[in-house]
Amino acid sequence: MKEFTKIAEEYDKGRRGEDVEFWAGETEKYAGLDSSSLVLDLGCGTGLYTLGIEAQTSATLCGLDPSVGMLGRAREKPCPVYWFNATGEWLPIRHGIFDCIFSSQVWHHIVDKQGTADECGRALKNGGVVVIRTISHEQLRGKVVFRFFPEILDNQLRVYPSNEDFSKYFENAGFASTEHHAYRLERYQAPSEFIEVARKKLWSMFRPITQGGLERGIEELRRFEREHPGEPIRNDETITLVVARK
Repeated sequence: MKEFTKIAEEYDKGRRGEDVEFWAGETEKYAGLDSSSLVLDLGCGTGLYTLGIEAQTSATLCGLDPSVGMLGRAREKPCPVYWFNATGEWLPIRHGIFDCIFSSQVWHHIVDKQGTADECGRALKNGGVVVIRTISHEQLRGKVVFRFFPEILDNQLRVYPSNEDFSKYFENAGFASTEHHAYRLERYQAPSEFIEVARKKLWSMFRPITQGGLERGIEELRRFEREHPGEPIRNDETITLVVARK
C-alpha cells in the first residue's frame, strides 16, 4: 500500500476523465439503490465513487480501503460517509448487512480474490448485489495507452481478472448469477495530461514499467503533441461492470 500512500495527494488528478456521476447512476440501476440502502465501497481510495454514489442515491455509504493515506484524503471531503481501514479479504463487518458492495478498479490489486468474493457474500443481505467497475481483457487490448506504452500490456492482462474469472469467483461464493456489461464512453485527454499521469504513475498500470519504456512512451506523446498541436488524444473510457447477485 506504500505506492498508494505516495500518490494519495495527487491521486484524483489521474481520475479527471472518469464520469463518476454516470457510473453512480449505473450502480443505482443495477443494485436498485435508494435512500434506505446501505452500500460499501470496497477499495474506496480517496472516496470519488463513494461520494458519487451517495450524491446519486442518498444511500448510507461506508468506504473501506487498506491505504491510510488514501483514507486521509477521503476524510477531508465533506460527506456523511463512514470510513474505515481494512482489506477486502477480511471485512470487519457482521453478516448480511449490505444491500450493495461496489468497487472501482480494485480487484486487480486484491491478492485473494476468491476469499474476497466469499467475504462479499457473507457481508451482503440475501438478494444483495456486488457491482465491480473493471476492464475486460478484450477492452485492455484496445486501450490507447498501450499504443504509447506497449511494455505494460502483458502485465495488465496478468493482473486483471477475466470475465470468466469473475464468474468463477462468485459462483464459488454461492451467488445466484453474474452478469458482465461492457461500455465505451467517448473521452479525450491532452498529451500533457497523459505525460503527467505516466511520470507520476498516477495509474497503477505504470508501476511495473521500466525507465526506458516510460521515456519512450513519453517521447511518443511529445511527438504527437508536436505533429498535432492543440489536438487531444481520443482515450475512450472502456469499462466492464460485473454485477453479481446473491
